[in-house]
Amino acid sequence: MVQRVVQRARDELARILYERGDRSVAELALEMGVSQGSVRRHLDIMVAEGLLETTLVRQPRGRPVTRYSLSEAGEERSGADHYTSLIGRLLPALASLGEDEVSGRDGEAILEQVYSRVAEDIARERGGAVRSTELGPRLEEVVAALSDEGILTDVRDEGEVYRLSNVGCPCPSTTSETNAACEADRYSIELLVGRPVEQMATIAGGGACCEYQVRKPAEPTGAVVH
Repeated sequence: MVQRVVQRARDELARILYERGDRSVAELALEMGVSQGSVRRHLDIMVAEGLLETTLVRQPRGRPVTRYSLSEAGEERSGADHYTSLIGRLLPALASLGEDEVSGRDGEAILEQVYSRVAEDIARERGGAVRSTELGPRLEEVVAALSDEGILTDVRDEGEVYRLSNVGCPCPSTTSETNAACEADRYSIELLVGRPVEQMATIAGGGACCEYQVRKPAEPTGAVVH
């Protein structure tokens, strides 16, 4: 019983770090509603197990603050369900390719086509949850629809653009070898948004998170009065 409670607490810590990025002990304790001492004990063990990394951040005043983030091993464990789901989509997409679609093409081109089909499958399955015709609310629906796929976690209004982000990567080992998976994520977002989506940064490319940008439509200038 005690072990299950401990494991649930560590799973919750990993989930917060996977979905929201690096956190301090104080921030994690506040989000979980438990004491800092309890959080710190779990974090120390997770660091020792290689699931977390620490960064010492200097403050204008006082002592530096230790911030915790998932290591690559921690990300892969936290995103295991997303990774399993992705594999479950890749295999049928690969099997559905006709001979004319693979003949004379190199492996990279075939992989890109497979991931493109995966993106279309995801957009088709999740499209029913995206109904709003207004861009802001629609993006909120897209984030909610794609969060279970491990593709998006947040959207922010930044004036002329909306910024979408994902702090965890469901397949870091794959994205280190090919850009097809990253492009598939962008494509699935674009299909659901119904507007151009620009990829600004990726975890595979060294970014702190995967980021996308959607420009707001130009305001109508109105009719000219003579």
